[in-house]
Amino acid sequence: MSSAVSERHHRATRSGRCIAAAGLIAIMVTLTILAFVAGISVGLVVVLNLIFGSLAAALLHSVILEIRQTSARARTELAARNATQARERSQEHIAFAKALGRQLTALQVANAQLGTRTRELEARLSEAETELAQVRDALWISEAAEKRARAALVAAELAESTVGPAVGQAVGQAGRHLRPA
Repeated sequence: MSSAVSERHHRATRSGRCIAAAGLIAIMVTLTILAFVAGISVGLVVVLNLIFGSLAAALLHSVILEIRQTSARARTELAARNATQARERSQEHIAFAKALGRQLTALQVANAQLGTRTRELEARLSEAETELAQVRDALWISEAAEKRARAALVAAELAESTVGPAVGQAVGQAGRHLRPA
């Protein structure tokens, strides 16, 4: 708040000096007109105009210098604030990039672990498929043997009923060896 009050005070003093300089210029013009109209000594008017002009120029020069200094100070403060903000943003960007780098590394590790786990599961699936094929083949062989054994039993029963009990027993004995264990 003191900065705003100080700026208002400086602005008021600058305005006062500018008004004083404008007043001096107005006095110079008035003196010059009076010198031509009233016939006052031109030498005296020229000397007064030089004095008043110098004072007006000095006042305006001091106002311009103060404005330039104030502007330079404001630009310096703004540049310092911008530099501070730029450093903060840069640090935030660096922190953000590091965090993303850590996340990326973690995701790459997780991806590698998932890849390893996928390969393990694929190997187990392949083993299970091979084992399933072997079991299916064994079942097929077993079913085929069972069908042959049933066919032999049916043939033995048929032979027994048509040929006689002695031949049927011999065929039944042979068929018993064909049954699965």
